[in-house]
Amino acid sequence: MKKILLAGIITLSILIFMDVTFIDKDINDNPATDHTDNALYIERAKTIIDGKLLYKDIITRTPPLINYLLVPPVYFGGSPLAFEIYFSFFILLTTLAIYHFLAILNKKLAYMSAISFFFIPTTLATPTFCRQDESIVVFFFILPLLILYSSGKKYAYSLISSIGVWIKMHSIFMIPPFLIKQRGKELMKHISLMAGISIIVTIPFLLLAFNEFTWYLKFYLLGEGDALEGISVWRLLAANGIKIPSILLISFMIGVIIAIYIKFYKKSLWKIVLLSIIAYFILYPKIHYEYFLMLFSIAVPYFIESRKKISLIYAISVLTSITLLIEQRYLDWKVTNYAYWFFIPLAIACMLAVDAILIYFFHDISKDSWIDKFEK
Repeated sequence: MKKILLAGIITLSILIFMDVTFIDKDINDNPATDHTDNALYIERAKTIIDGKLLYKDIITRTPPLINYLLVPPVYFGGSPLAFEIYFSFFILLTTLAIYHFLAILNKKLAYMSAISFFFIPTTLATPTFCRQDESIVVFFFILPLLILYSSGKKYAYSLISSIGVWIKMHSIFMIPPFLIKQRGKELMKHISLMAGISIIVTIPFLLLAFNEFTWYLKFYLLGEGDALEGISVWRLLAANGIKIPSILLISFMIGVIIAIYIKFYKKSLWKIVLLSIIAYFILYPKIHYEYFLMLFSIAVPYFIESRKKISLIYAISVLTSITLLIEQRYLDWKVTNYAYWFFIPLAIACMLAVDAILIYFFHDISKDSWIDKFEK
């Protein structure tokens, strides 16, 4: 673990130094083309620090808890350096958690999983060059699975996964596959715990800012309320006149996920979660670059015995990085139209290649992984 920690600190420190000293000053010098969401983080965190209410006193389009987790870097100045150090801490924490918990099952594969996850370009870029809060989200996303597989603590799984939903919605993928494996009183206890956590977290906002608070539920679940953005192939096609309504894509995605539950409910929880999130990344219309951290965090340990599959995960990271650069300059910022005929089709091709890899993973995942046999 010490080697992982040392390698992580050195690598992230170099990237932070590069960004703060050179890259950020040259590239992120115009608020109109800010490649981070730090201004939003600062506004929301200051609202909390000032004793005001999210959603009511400031427009907030995320679940509530992530904003409270963003208070520390804002309290300490809200500078790019403060955010990058804070976000990097969570990436290190996630990497160490992967090693610590999986080492109980297989020390060698745990080490390989942690190192492979950490050095994925997306993992390194998200807390540094991108400065996005998915650096925090990924820790709470993977933690329930790691705890369950290493120790069998089901109530810890229920507690952390339900909290994770109110940090960012990705943790919702952890809950239904877990619940369908429970029976009788045990099922009711887990539902009660999850419901209790959700009530505690949401009741102030439901009572004092209902319409504003429920906006983001419509955004995530129905695709309403904002423009189609991100790097999914569906967004890129829509930008070129081939538009499929978000509600249709989301409905189809839900149908596919339900089919996964029906077919694989007897299989390991890790497998079901991974299948579900692969379906999400293929079909959901509002995929952002940093979201892939969640996929990588559970796919790397599952596929770690296969060099081919780990190489393909790295390929996904590179392809989505290319797409992100094109998408921002041509669609989000609209700062250039140069060779549009080449670069936008290139972005579409990259995302089609990503989807092809994910479909391959989806098909191949029917084979059991080393980790499947350790479900408690």
